[in-house]
Amino acid sequence: MSEFKDKTVVILNASGGIGLSVARAFLANEAKVVAVESQAGLDIVRGALGEVSPGRLTCIEASGDCSAVFDRCEEQVGAVDIFICAAPPVGTVKVLEMSALVLRDTVEGELVAPALLMQEAARRMAARGCGRIIVFFSMSAKTGVHTHVAPFAAAKGGLLAYARVMAAELAPFGVTVNSVATSLFEPQVADMEPGERESLARAIPVHRFGRTTEAAHAAVFLASKDAAFITGETMNMSGGRFMD
Repeated sequence: MSEFKDKTVVILNASGGIGLSVARAFLANEAKVVAVESQAGLDIVRGALGEVSPGRLTCIEASGDCSAVFDRCEEQVGAVDIFICAAPPVGTVKVLEMSALVLRDTVEGELVAPALLMQEAARRMAARGCGRIIVFFSMSAKTGVHTHVAPFAAAKGGLLAYARVMAAELAPFGVTVNSVATSLFEPQVADMEPGERESLARAIPVHRFGRTTEAAHAAVFLASKDAAFITGETMNMSGGRFMD
């Protein structure tokens, strides 16, 4: 029997490539999965996962304040055991062409909104004395080397620091907070020309791109009992392209 049987896993941004793989992995481990995001995103989740595990997938629109979102989760599924923030697709803009509105909207959507949801999840987990919070990032949040993603990298870099502080504050309550930084996964390079794909792959020490199933395995491990002594860490998934 899986240790995740009947555990409630809430995934923010579950409609992306990594988010869908993470949801599938926890469904395969007999967990109850709750997807939280926009209505358009929920339609994607239902289409991709609706038949995977009947009765174990719940979709909740990310509307209202954070407390209301988690109230709906608890009413429909039960107390949240694991909260996962999957990274949404990255928009591009050059720094010299970036507007104040784009910067503000990106920080609001990619830092403030997930940070407040993490806070609400943490409050409820701390009250129960257990829980796991896992955040996915683009590697640009750590390295800043990717061009045309300054607003996104700034927001995610802030969220990464926020997650580390949360980890320190929540550790005494039995709640761990960890991050996964990904670089050049298959969904990101799907539309590239073959020559460009081959050149990028050769630049990665393992000579290939990451697979969303590998990111899902990382999330399952960090949520498991075997990872109970790990908190405040960031797992690099870059095929050796970036190392700490």
